[in-house]
Amino acid sequence: MKNTLKILSVLLLISANPIQSQSLDDVLKQHFSAIGQDKLLKVNTQRAAGKIIQNGVEIPFSQLAKRPDKVRVEGTFQALTFVQTFNGKEGWSVNPFAGVTDPQPMSEDALKSMKYQADIDGMLWNWKEKGYTVTLDGKEDMEGTSCYKIKLITKDDDSFVFYIDSDSYIMIRSNTKIKVMGNESESDTYYSNYIQVEGLAIPGKIETKMNGQLAGTIVIDKVELNIDLADSLFEKPTK
Repeated sequence: MKNTLKILSVLLLISANPIQSQSLDDVLKQHFSAIGQDKLLKVNTQRAAGKIIQNGVEIPFSQLAKRPDKVRVEGTFQALTFVQTFNGKEGWSVNPFAGVTDPQPMSEDALKSMKYQADIDGMLWNWKEKGYTVTLDGKEDMEGTSCYKIKLITKDDDSFVFYIDSDSYIMIRSNTKIKVMGNESESDTYYSNYIQVEGLAIPGKIETKMNGQLAGTIVIDKVELNIDLADSLFEKPTK
């Protein structure tokens, strides 16, 4: 009887602590394999084109990216064009929809967000070298899909929680909490309709929600890699 109880105790211990539990490194390795990170590291420039859908209005847009840390976003609607540029250090914006037709320097908060956006490799790649703190916070069901939760904290104490499908290892959601003018701004982003571009898995649909309400949708129609992009495109916009 004593031997039986010992065996039962061992079995209960094993069932409570699965031998093949995934580590952070395991999950990231599978994730990078699923999205084609090895090929992404060879991408020096990228151009994505599609549309932004907001309040029923569709705005054609393009986003340009170039190493290191350069990004440009622009969109046109009813002959008005908004532009955001970031050269890795400085950023400017032109927003005629808000009556701003001359390039304006970005605020420190806007520059911080653009720097996150300008990271072609993604925030999770080489996170230690970037000064981030990253932890695997177990699993969570996300609308019927089992996901690994990976939490990333930046040096500015901004928080990013990434939800990675435990079967496909593709990212399907992120929760972002960023300090803006001293206050915390929170949003949820959902990634779907992935497309394959030269071995890369790229979300074709990106939905952003704030307080549970849809704030906007980005639909990607075309992605081009390693094209010629002049550095001047990422400097202060000209009229």
